[in-house]
Amino acid sequence: MKWNLRERMKEFREGFVTVLRRHPLELLLLLALTVTLIVCLETNEEPNGPRLLVLGWSALLLLVVNRLVGRSVWRRIYWVAWAPFVPLFLWPGLPEWVVSGQAIITLAILTPLVLLASRRAVSNERFVTDALVYLRSGVLAMLFAYVAYGLFEVILWSAAYIFGFSDARWVAHLSTDLLVVTQFLAAPTLFMMMLDRWDEARFGSSRVLEVLLNWVVTPAVVIYAAILYLYLLKILFTWTLPDGGVAYLVFGFTIATLLVKALRLPLAKRTLDWFYDRFSLLALPLVALFWVGVARRVGEYGLTVPRIYLVVCGVVMTCCIGLFLSRRAGRYLWVVLAALVSFAAVAYIPALEPERAALHSQSQRVERIAARLGRLDATTGHLSLAPASMADTARRKEYRELYEALVYVERDSATFARFGLERANELVDILPAVMHDYVQWGWQQTLEEVVAANPSVEVYLPQNAGFEVDGSYPRCYVNLTVWNPEGYSFDNDTLRFYLGEEHPLLEISGAEMLKKQLAKSCFDLSAGLEPSREQSLRLLDYRDDRCCILFDHLSVERRDSVDVITSLTVHSLWLR
Repeated sequence: MKWNLRERMKEFREGFVTVLRRHPLELLLLLALTVTLIVCLETNEEPNGPRLLVLGWSALLLLVVNRLVGRSVWRRIYWVAWAPFVPLFLWPGLPEWVVSGQAIITLAILTPLVLLASRRAVSNERFVTDALVYLRSGVLAMLFAYVAYGLFEVILWSAAYIFGFSDARWVAHLSTDLLVVTQFLAAPTLFMMMLDRWDEARFGSSRVLEVLLNWVVTPAVVIYAAILYLYLLKILFTWTLPDGGVAYLVFGFTIATLLVKALRLPLAKRTLDWFYDRFSLLALPLVALFWVGVARRVGEYGLTVPRIYLVVCGVVMTCCIGLFLSRRAGRYLWVVLAALVSFAAVAYIPALEPERAALHSQSQRVERIAARLGRLDATTGHLSLAPASMADTARRKEYRELYEALVYVERDSATFARFGLERANELVDILPAVMHDYVQWGWQQTLEEVVAANPSVEVYLPQNAGFEVDGSYPRCYVNLTVWNPEGYSFDNDTLRFYLGEEHPLLEISGAEMLKKQLAKSCFDLSAGLEPSREQSLRLLDYRDDRCCILFDHLSVERRDSVDVITSLTVHSLWLR
């Protein structure tokens, strides 16, 4: 046992020395990152996240350069490869770039792809082996580093509890600092150590992997392929266009199948080889289905940033299927390079910028739908905000699409200003209430359902409202509140005025009053629209041969197809 431990320690020491010799710049950057974080934690200073991110990313890119040049004559490039990162580190616009789409594509997509391609393995077997080495090294490095950290934490806090110094600040500081060391120095160092150890290694067959891929994953892949082909036959027989969302299903299935095909290469025993060997031919109809689905989705709803990336993924997928139609051309390295070029073009060529293309597409969609609805001013390009009628409920789907496009364009204030709106919800405000939920959220609701749900309206006295009461009403009563002796009440659908007397001096039926007010204002509660200012003034001004009543507030609700007043507040009463 002592001999085995000594041998393991010797191997670890030799591996660490190898990492120091082969990856000095990577270790230096990781050490700088770790020390900076610890200093910030100890001094309670806010760390500069973007610049620390550049430190870690630079170490990863230097690893890529290191594996590209190897120990050849080109290794001198490795010693100066850090220079381009200095202006990036000092760039004032770095914080804005880090949260941009370019940074996300660069860090999450381009960097891993470059790392995969850095070995330049043209052979598929070698490429898959290198990818598995990366995966295995990363998983084991994290496992060993964090298991060691966890054991140290158990020992540290147990000792602190036993010997009574658990409240000491240095214990918590030591625990936090060690976590930083584990995450940003120990784990990456172990990762590079294992990469060097398994350089040029080959993976043998695994019984667990054989069972998983041959008897679990492969049957599921074949069943899913059969479902997609049945859907394709349904489209052909019914002669209809595929749903736009099917493009996502086809892309996910194709990529998953190609991944399984790659993982099967090291296996000694493989099932359904005929399916994977001919998958490129079998996938051609599905690729056509993908592009038809994308075309329908884009044609109906325009381009968005996710759909643009779906198109880019579709280009990579189609390229992959096309390459694997030939045994000679079918190389995973070429697929990775095609993906690198495609995503780099989208990220860094201004004409292909997804945000700009999506905004232009959605602006055109707004103009196209608004023109169909007759709400686009051809001269100014502004949208008309004339109140919609109940007849527009038949075109609720178009209003829903117009609202979706406006919400998308609203993120760019300059483009949105072209349509003469301050906010997208101004479109909703002019629509009947029956359309509000559907236009905003896509909730389907018929007019009958709205009526059954007891639609109501609250009418308040508009600001700077002007009422003219002639001399035929000489007596005026104000401040008629329920706690005033000269008050009123509204119950049993009857408005009663007491004016300081025990018995009401004036009684008015709520149903008759409402009927008269609705007729005078031409307001229809069933239309689902809010009353205009003029309609509100007419609703709040009741007059007959006995009195004139001005209301501050009137609440009307439909119950069992009958309009009723549920509450009201009197502003003043005028009597003859």
